[in-house]
Amino acid sequence: MLGIKNRIIAVCCAAIDSDSIKYYMNYFTEYAKKNNYKILFFRSFSDLYRAASHGKHDIGESCIFSLINYKLIDAMIILPETIKCPAVRDDLIRHAKLNNIPVISIDHYIEGCYNINYDYKTALEKILCHLIEDHHYTCINFIAGIKGNAYSDERIDIYKKVLKEHNIPIEEERIGYGGFWSIPTKKVIKDFINSELPMPQAIACANDTMAITAYNSLINAGYDLPREIAITGFDGLIQAIEHYPAITTAQHDYENAVIKAFDILNDIFNHKEVPAVNYINSNVIIGGSCGCHYDSIKKYNNLSYNLNNRYDAQIQFNKDQINMTADLNDNSSFQGMFDKLTRYAKNFFSHRFWLCVVDNFLTEDEELSDILDDNASLHFGYSNHMDVVLSKHDTIWQGMTDFETSNLLPNIESVLEEEDNILFLPLHVLDHTIGYAALVYEPDKMNMEQLYQFLMNVSTALETMKVHQRQQNIISSLENKYIHDPLTGLLNRRGFYQKVLPDFNRCINEEKHFIAISVDLNGLKKINDTYGHSDGDIAISAIGNILINSSFQDETCARFGGDEFVMAGPLADDLDANDFLDKIHQNINIYNKMHNHPYDVSASIGIITGIPTPEISLDDFIKAADEEMYKDKVLHHQRREQ
Repeated sequence: MLGIKNRIIAVCCAAIDSDSIKYYMNYFTEYAKKNNYKILFFRSFSDLYRAASHGKHDIGESCIFSLINYKLIDAMIILPETIKCPAVRDDLIRHAKLNNIPVISIDHYIEGCYNINYDYKTALEKILCHLIEDHHYTCINFIAGIKGNAYSDERIDIYKKVLKEHNIPIEEERIGYGGFWSIPTKKVIKDFINSELPMPQAIACANDTMAITAYNSLINAGYDLPREIAITGFDGLIQAIEHYPAITTAQHDYENAVIKAFDILNDIFNHKEVPAVNYINSNVIIGGSCGCHYDSIKKYNNLSYNLNNRYDAQIQFNKDQINMTADLNDNSSFQGMFDKLTRYAKNFFSHRFWLCVVDNFLTEDEELSDILDDNASLHFGYSNHMDVVLSKHDTIWQGMTDFETSNLLPNIESVLEEEDNILFLPLHVLDHTIGYAALVYEPDKMNMEQLYQFLMNVSTALETMKVHQRQQNIISSLENKYIHDPLTGLLNRRGFYQKVLPDFNRCINEEKHFIAISVDLNGLKKINDTYGHSDGDIAISAIGNILINSSFQDETCARFGGDEFVMAGPLADDLDANDFLDKIHQNINIYNKMHNHPYDVSASIGIITGIPTPEISLDDFIKAADEEMYKDKVLHHQRREQ
């Protein structure tokens, strides 16, 4: 646990297209403060439905829940209906239980947790009774969800119960299954229209999405709604409440559910007994879709005004995102990218935020073998250490720093002393984890849809920069291999000419002296035949190192192949051929004294110096040095024969 006086509660939820989560988060923020709790929100933008079938984007999203350090929290509240991947849901519960963390589940019963469920039954009964008792409808169809689904079957049972209580015959043909979404619902409406049964006076739907679809489908089919057919929904979606006319529906009492959650936590921490299941009522909202008089012109005008404002704001946001994407991609380094990202800090929708990336993500000089190794080059999950690459507190930008991932943020204790909550959101491309964004959740500022788009664009830009960086490293590595000798590390013939030819031409233009040294390892074949090729490689490498150590002003050394070496470059005014010859022989002697080989390393050496002219090529200089080397090799053989 952290050393602060407040209890810390983790709240886990998912999905961006759910109105309920906005209500929940706002109420959690409000009532946590009233109850002296601190909240750590862990939220994915996706509902993780595709994570169960190995969808890479949803797998990347789900990593945010692996960030939770159960040693830092005192309790967990989970919204299981928003997390559509059972494995992720179960994993959260399992880890909490292993760490003796009490878990409250809202709107989904979980064994071993404290459950807060909504009383669907009473609210749906009230809606159906309203149709029968207030509007006197006696022919009511019902659109359920998925056949066999517990929620769907429960609502069918309520429908049948209410009809039976009012002595209305139950006709199975008047029940359709809309799957809780639009496409199946359209088919159900078509089936109702084509049925031999008379069209109903009303259609009650098991959720608002199906109610809105049913309403519009019947309008398109030529029916006068709600005069000819009334429609009701359930769930209290914003789209239903703002529909014209408003859909008669039932909305969960999110506020009282959150209040109840904190009451349960207070009882747990005070060692009081808490029921395993607690119920919260849902509130019926009467609109105009059921046939009630509903003067919604003023509301419609206000809705139209708000929608136009939101549309204009979204257009401007999209333009900003296009500019930001261009700015972030127009960089040659991560630092340049982060500098430009500061221009778009408003898109974090918070006065305080942190942008954290996995350890080594910013590493520029990666080895080719690591780049080509997927396990080394791609991150799945969070590293043990994270880097804060961008951070702002009010108007103050804070520098880069690293921290242990288990702490979630640098100095998290002091942060939670100052702030009431922190929201953690994933940064990733597909299932490749880049890091996470952390920010103080401020309901009045937040636009979660735009934040999602912003963070996805940032993630893509970071990944693009990383891919570009790796491409450059691959090119550099291959180019380096292309011009270097793998045994000695010296330049090969190709690399030698690339580097030395400009120096040679400069000596021509400036009429300066140039030196070329041809070196040939003596007795390589005998070393290979007598002691093995590994010793031959040792001797070759030795000559390479000797030449490097014998340069005076970084003359270029190269291995042309086999036992042939070349050293060349502009010649300083105070040096001559003998200076190089003496230094090479001296370093050969030092090497032989320091290494107890059964053979001595020696070389034949030819040196040529002079001021090159346009009529003399670099090849001419090398050839002249070779000729001098061959003369020395003849002398070497003569000395051996004597």
